[in-house]
Amino acid sequence: MKIAVTGAAGQIGSRLCEDLARDSEVVRIDVRGDADPVDVLDLERLTRAVAGCETVVHLAGKVAVKASWEDTHENLIGTYNAFEAARRAACKRVIFASSNHAVGMYEVDGAPQIYEPGSGVLLRPEVPIRPDGLYGVWKTFGESLGRYYCDEYGLKVACLRIGAVRKDDTPEPKDYSQEATWLKLTDDQKRKRMRAVWMSQRDLARLVRAIAASDVPFGIVYGVGDNATRFWDLEAGRALYGFWPLDGVK
Repeated sequence: MKIAVTGAAGQIGSRLCEDLARDSEVVRIDVRGDADPVDVLDLERLTRAVAGCETVVHLAGKVAVKASWEDTHENLIGTYNAFEAARRAACKRVIFASSNHAVGMYEVDGAPQIYEPGSGVLLRPEVPIRPDGLYGVWKTFGESLGRYYCDEYGLKVACLRIGAVRKDDTPEPKDYSQEATWLKLTDDQKRKRMRAVWMSQRDLARLVRAIAASDVPFGIVYGVGDNATRFWDLEAGRALYGFWPLDGVK
């Protein structure tokens, strides 16, 4: 399989590309580090870059929960370009890296009790969208755009509402001062939050692989580990793609 990954040099993209390259041809698309970089804001070059790929994994974008409109606007354009380039190049599917922030206001309302065992909160993918910032608005835009490209053009689309996939691949960072800065939490509450929302890098790669091997027309699933205090439902991933995480915090 030939797979294109935008944002290939990023925190998630770099490790994902390494995993996928074990048995697939991976086209790494990023504005940094390549002799001939492809910017996702350039539709024509992006279309040429994904030509011949079966799957496009769209990770690229400026990441900040409280993003400015300027950054959000670029992310919107880049996401449109990813779907349109996949359509023009006759790719089979797009896997869109959405985010838990598409429904982040549920967490804002429920914190910090939502991180406790038996909180009673388990959000399914079909709950009404409630972004907690313009970053989340971008992600809901991508999900809606994916639904349109699926229905209008027959493109297979999967939207992954990713929790916390960390560079150090641990739910227990040494320093919590820079974690979840958009929420008013103590360090202990941040620790509990990370244990609820963490997903391992290998499980994210396994989820991408499961989707790439499927023929499901459209799906929205949560990218989170099998954590005892998670507040996002994993059943859609199992029902649609036969996926269940191997890793989790008990």
